[in-house]
Amino acid sequence: MKNLTVLFIFSALLSCTQKYDGEVNFKSCKMRYDVIDEEKEKQMYGQNMIGNQWRSESAKQKLALCLCEKYLQNRDEEIKEKILEIYNADMDYFHRQKSFKRNDFDSILVNRKEIFDYRILVE
Repeated sequence: MKNLTVLFIFSALLSCTQKYDGEVNFKSCKMRYDVIDEEKEKQMYGQNMIGNQWRSESAKQKLALCLCEKYLQNRDEEIKEKILEIYNADMDYFHRQKSFKRNDFDSILVNRKEIFDYRILVE
C-alpha cells in the first residue's frame, strides 16, 4: 500500500511538471514550440513575457523558411500556396506594415531570410 501511495504521488508530480508542445507543420517541414501557462508566466515576468501567440507565430515564420528551401529543391505548387498563406497571414507580432510593398513570389524566395525572420518583432 505504501508503494502504491508513493507511485501515485510521483505520477501526480510528473503530470504537474509536464511540458506541452505546440506544432505547425506542412509536408516534411515541422516546427515545435513550447506552450506555456500564460497566467503563471504573467505572475513571474509581468507584461514582459513572451506568450503562446508569439511562440506560435515564430514557429510559422520558421515553417515558411523551411518550406522556401523545400520549394527551391522541388517547385511544388502546394508548398508555394502554403508559403503565400503564411506571408499573407494577419499575425499579431509578425504583421506586415500597411506601407509594406507586397512582393511577387520570386522576391519572397530571394528575400526569405528577411521576410520570415522569426527572431525579431515588427511593430
